[in-house]
Amino acid sequence: MANKMTKKSGKSKMTAALLAIFLGSFGLHKFYLGQVTWGLLYLFLFWSSISMILGFIEGIYYLTMSDKDFIAKYP
Repeated sequence: MANKMTKKSGKSKMTAALLAIFLGSFGLHKFYLGQVTWGLLYLFLFWSSISMILGFIEGIYYLTMSDKDFIAKYP
């Protein structure tokens, strides 16, 4: 049932989490979720470790978030 819930939003929680964990320093997860301004900020700061650390933390956050909350926050 979880997969059906994530498909309704058009955004996959697992995809967002994996993008955040592995490519979070470039802000790809923010672009994927439609947050272009934040994505550009992450992209601008990719040379520092700040965006990498934040991306990893956000990836873990997405994984622990319930499907219902994820759909509500990222339609």
